[in-house]
Amino acid sequence: MKRKLKREFLNTVDMPLFVEIGEGPRKYIGDLIENLDLSSVYLITGRTSFELVASKIKERIEESLAGIYFVQGGGMEEVRRLIVDLGYRDVDCVMGVGGGKVLDVAKVFASEMNIPFISVPTVASHDGIASPIASFKEGGKPISVTAKPPAAVVADLVILRHSPIRLLRSGYGDLISNTVAVKDWILSREKTGEDYNEIAASMAVLPANLMLSAAEKLDLKQINHLTMLVRGLILSGVAISIVGSSRPASGSEHKFSHALDFLGFGRATHGEQVGIGSIIMEYLHEKHYGTGNWERMKISLEKIQAPTTAKEIGLKKEEVLQALMYAKKIRTKRYTILEDVNPSEEDFEVVLAKTGVA
Repeated sequence: MKRKLKREFLNTVDMPLFVEIGEGPRKYIGDLIENLDLSSVYLITGRTSFELVASKIKERIEESLAGIYFVQGGGMEEVRRLIVDLGYRDVDCVMGVGGGKVLDVAKVFASEMNIPFISVPTVASHDGIASPIASFKEGGKPISVTAKPPAAVVADLVILRHSPIRLLRSGYGDLISNTVAVKDWILSREKTGEDYNEIAASMAVLPANLMLSAAEKLDLKQINHLTMLVRGLILSGVAISIVGSSRPASGSEHKFSHALDFLGFGRATHGEQVGIGSIIMEYLHEKHYGTGNWERMKISLEKIQAPTTAKEIGLKKEEVLQALMYAKKIRTKRYTILEDVNPSEEDFEVVLAKTGVA
């Protein structure tokens, strides 16, 4: 298969100028603002995040604070309201302090305003803390919006350690799913000649494999293990920036999760859904190419007490089968194991039985 390098890969890559992971970096946000020569920072947060974290950050950046906005439902409509309200204000930076919904609104708003975005996550549930992609729901359906990556990421482990354990487990599920996404990417390179970037692939998959190897003794509330998770999620976001798409971190397992959302079955967290999707797709890779290890994937999720069955996330077997068949219709130009082997519903029933997912 002849492959041709696209010119886009020769472009300059936007990546965070500053990334700090540690215990207490939030205390130096004032210094960060000064070093970046920012004088008018708009703070976007949530009510709970403000009470727990952002109120203290507000005190540290009081002199350069231009205003505060509390995210409500999230989505593009909220971003548009912000643009209307602040389009003519002298704001030179947006700081998002909160979970995924807050950071997604902040990053898209900053991108639309063409000003730097500083990401201060309060949970580590997915790679959105450093990626250039926001996930919204429009009309009850999930959509992805491309934005600029953050100029800075301040990941305070003291804050993240106190987030709900379910969300940390969700972050683990999202990170280890990169192993499937990269297998799909390599498969597409071999079968369709799609461009492939080894640096981005390695940044996405090496931290994921490290976490899989450590699952036996993993405690996501311990600082050293939490550091591994957060570092991996940030590298995953940067990998997406390098190639200008979610390819390094989103393959067949994400198609399954998106299908659940499209069909209205998505009642679990994103990381829980892609984690279960990873077991299924890893089985297909192992069966057809010998490159997967679905048992290792499932055991690792069980070790950290993340869900590994449909029942655990409130799904019936029929819903899982329907979502798997629908997943084959989502983003068909993104070649994955689903497009490669085109499993039938009967094939998926075998996979669900063999893996114990349903």
